[in-house]
Amino acid sequence: MPVINHQDLLSQYSFNTPLIKINNFGKLLGYTNIWVKHEDLNPNSCFKDRESLIIVLKAIEKNIRSIHLVSSGNAALSTAAFAQKFNLKCTCFVPSKTTQEKQDLIRLFGAKLILINGFYEDVYRKVINSKYKSWNVTAGQNVFRGEGDKTIAFELWEQIGVPDYILVPCGNGTNLAGIFKGFWELKQLGKIKRLPKMIGVQIKGADPLKKALFANKDFVILKDIKDSVAEGIVAEESYDSPKAIRAINDSKGYIISVTDREIKQALKSIIKLESIVPEITSASVYAALVKLKVNKKSKIVVINTGSGMKTIREINALIVGS
Repeated sequence: MPVINHQDLLSQYSFNTPLIKINNFGKLLGYTNIWVKHEDLNPNSCFKDRESLIIVLKAIEKNIRSIHLVSSGNAALSTAAFAQKFNLKCTCFVPSKTTQEKQDLIRLFGAKLILINGFYEDVYRKVINSKYKSWNVTAGQNVFRGEGDKTIAFELWEQIGVPDYILVPCGNGTNLAGIFKGFWELKQLGKIKRLPKMIGVQIKGADPLKKALFANKDFVILKDIKDSVAEGIVAEESYDSPKAIRAINDSKGYIISVTDREIKQALKSIIKLESIVPEITSASVYAALVKLKVNKKSKIVVINTGSGMKTIREINALIVGS
């Protein structure tokens, strides 16, 4: 891990989120070995806590007291929480359509919240071009953020060994790339002999990673994308695309694109069959499971990136109307 001077603080946060087998949903699809990594059970109910801890401890190590980031919501509220805990100033730039619950949490955690109209990329470009005067800890702009995601790989190895497939919702692609890097490092250390196949999940029509793979490129920019209920992974471009594409290629993985209709149906099913309430963005991985075509006995892990408890009214309205 890149934190050198604060190993004591780092060791206090052994997130160690549960890995739980989902038999009912698996049986529905004909699979016998599907596991959910519950990142929704991190302190701030999302996988971003792993990244935020590293970012904040690295800022302290570098004697930086002010940070800022662009986020669709979860990265902002998580970073704000850790920044407040360690007495750093934090400014969060988020799309104005970000859910009210996330906006409220960002403010509760003492961060300065700036709302900007448009998609995530519109906010991203505006902030990058403004050259805001503090340390930018945005995914795709700060190399340390993805280092936190490696710990998911370390925990999975301890919990289940090496999965055959890992399904990850992808906006920027940072989480997928980080998880793969963790397994790659374990292989370099001689702890494992093989790597899991990384399966990224994106929104159909807003899936730059899939288009980049198809075009044999490491980065593409889409035009005229449609919005989605899965706000956290709607993407014109994935800012960690080169790392994510390399992880997918090196692991012999691929991208599965899903629609809003498929997400709604999967969300309804996973709640009914497993009593799991994922964030709507996280529900994309369950929709992808329906479209996955692999050996039914494969060891499969899906990353439940966030909790739907923060947006239960929106989820209820979504599944009732689907």
